Amino acid sequence: MVVVIGAGATGLGVAWDLALRGVEVTVIDQSGIGFGTSGRFHGLLHSGARYAVTDPTAAQDCREENARLRTIASGAIEDTGGIFVRTQDDDPAFETAWLEGCNRAGIPATRLDPQKVRMRYPEVTGRIASAYTVPDGVLEGFHLMQLVAQDITAHQGTVLTHHHVSAVTTVDGRVAGVTAEGPGGQVHLHCDAVVNAAGPWAGRVAELLGDPIPMHLSYGLMLLFAQRKFPLVINRMKAPGDGDIFVPHQRVTILGTTDIAQDSPEAPAIVQSEVERLMTLGRELIPSLDSWRVLRAFTGVRPLYEGETHAASSREVSRDFKVIDHHARHGPAGAFSVVGGKWTTFRLMAERTSDMVAGYLKVSSPCVTAEARLGSPPAKMAAPESVLCECERVCASDLRAVKGSVDEWRTATWFSMGPCQGTFCAHRVTALRHAVFPEEDPDEMIRHLRAERAKGMIPVLWGANAREYALQQAVRFQTLEEGESL
Repeated sequence: MVVVIGAGATGLGVAWDLALRGVEVTVIDQSGIGFGTSGRFHGLLHSGARYAVTDPTAAQDCREENARLRTIASGAIEDTGGIFVRTQDDDPAFETAWLEGCNRAGIPATRLDPQKVRMRYPEVTGRIASAYTVPDGVLEGFHLMQLVAQDITAHQGTVLTHHHVSAVTTVDGRVAGVTAEGPGGQVHLHCDAVVNAAGPWAGRVAELLGDPIPMHLSYGLMLLFAQRKFPLVINRMKAPGDGDIFVPHQRVTILGTTDIAQDSPEAPAIVQSEVERLMTLGRELIPSLDSWRVLRAFTGVRPLYEGETHAASSREVSRDFKVIDHHARHGPAGAFSVVGGKWTTFRLMAERTSDMVAGYLKVSSPCVTAEARLGSPPAKMAAPESVLCECERVCASDLRAVKGSVDEWRTATWFSMGPCQGTFCAHRVTALRHAVFPEEDPDEMIRHLRAERAKGMIPVLWGANAREYALQQAVRFQTLEEGESL
């Protein structure tokens, strides 16, 4: 039995890999599936081109895993393609280094006519010096995590959410069990090995193993715009920095991202001055950015592995990953950690980790996830059905099909995440939720949904956004008669 701590992309990937090898496995997470870093990213399926100069190992890993994910999880990938644009203000020497790096990593980069790029994408700056296509894509993170979780349970694995690991038990220097605190009290799981895939919380989990690891945490701010402005990913050709990528994601566009070091694994509150700075940087690539409607801002924490070096800034820390056998350091036998990496490389990270765990358990079954296909979720009902969320076309059957909390309903279906930010559908979904789970307090549910949406909307209240928010408040308190306490 193996316990994996963390139900983000990496933790689920490890559990999936082990389950397919015939190993009994349980995933534990203090919240829900993908509620840490894996649910707070811009959705880019990396071609590797972003790291072609600064991080060649990560670039090659991304290029290879990009191709694999398109095969094994095609239902969760949108093959948008991407372009890299060098403006007249950017260093032409970087373009030369970038092309050499792409060539070494095997990343196809095809030169485009700058004038044709300007004609096809008129909102992109007119100061284009050169442009290239790359095989970027868009990864539907929550969709893919749900597919992986479904396959884990289909292979007799367990996904245990809303349980916080409080202790790891050892006997004679070997991992013997895990204690977790959940809604029903303590849960004790006997196990032969533990995998720490807790993302930003990996450092804290490593302390439970008696072998701290050097983490470098940084957070990124992203802005979500109301419309899908481009059919493909737009990157700025320079060393990875702030505000240099636009990603189309379903019906919206995401501008990313910043990189600011911090101590806490929790996603921080949004600072309006940082929003304004990200808008300023975004205008360098898209001068008309102020005419776009900002829906909300959000932040996510990167769990970077610092190793033995101490980088001056987060941008200097490698986006590569590290698998640690704690017994080879100062910890118990059967304890492993996997840190760093990218969403795009989650399957590779899981394979390397599972190889190490399988070796410890003397399991000879090889990794099969490079070929295993992840199916699609059940198709929507063909019969007419009332729509609860008009923005994202979510019906009651879509919500009922999702196991978990109201937040997991939201992330799995995107209800309340469209242009109206749940102004109307929050009440409809709350009514359905209360009918399915009568023990849950509907007033508390509304308060939770409103607070979750407001924390990303309030930092971007200017111009039309402020007027939209005032209208939403009027609808809530006057038309829908929500009390002030809500």
